[in-house]
Amino acid sequence: MVKLSKTKKNLFSVLAAVAAVFLLYAHWETYLVEIVATTVTNGKIPAEFAAKKIVYIADIHCGEGFEIGRLDKLVKTINSLNPDILLLGGDYVSRNGKDTTACFAKIPDIIAPLGKFGVLGNHDIEAGKESVKKAMLDAGITPLVNEQREITVGGAKISIAGVDETWYGNPDGAAATKNSRDFVVFLSHDPGYLEQYAANSSQLLLAGHTHGGQITLLGIPFAGLIHGKNYKYEKGIFYEPNRTVIVTNGIGTGIVPLRFFARPQINIITLQN
Repeated sequence: MVKLSKTKKNLFSVLAAVAAVFLLYAHWETYLVEIVATTVTNGKIPAEFAAKKIVYIADIHCGEGFEIGRLDKLVKTINSLNPDILLLGGDYVSRNGKDTTACFAKIPDIIAPLGKFGVLGNHDIEAGKESVKKAMLDAGITPLVNEQREITVGGAKISIAGVDETWYGNPDGAAATKNSRDFVVFLSHDPGYLEQYAANSSQLLLAGHTHGGQITLLGIPFAGLIHGKNYKYEKGIFYEPNRTVIVTNGIGTGIVPLRFFARPQINIITLQN
């Protein structure tokens, strides 16, 4: 039997303590939901939509990285922000799909008078595309698969467009924004698609999927390594000429229920003309 020196034993003890603290904090961080507020100003936003608020969430991973019992608090938090529009960026459920119905049961309690819209994520496709779409519809969410819907206020309108999931589907941004002359909010679960599709006709682009890296190096994400690609839009808010891109950290987690310097997020976006 190999005997360890006292120095090595002390080193192992320190490393074990550091690992334990890291794991405890990283699990605790999954509950530290932050509200990220953004104002989007664009000349195409009609005056009738000034001060209208969009709440955007993605990657709930309900039943996998987010316990069903936490949905009540999530709904109450969203309602406290008084959204006019609710947008959802996919990956609502776990891959096995066993909790699909329960995962959408609380969504009708969210008050968003101008509508609720969402796209599908890769986990939703694995759980069963049609069953998740049905659950969305039953919960009052309009699924957007290479299509758009108009929202009208006082005769003025904006468009909400969304594309199919990129891993298993056939995203078509051109079809989703076809003939649109309005201010367009463009939804894609995978931010990588925003690089492939210029979305020149869209002024606000929203994505998720990366979880902000989930476990990062003090905020520097490794999502590109995990997903086997480099993302131009990996996390955060990007201001570009005539458009804004927001990639949320999401709500839940994947694989392991840990986050490190990538807190879960609810994004609230205020429109201004």
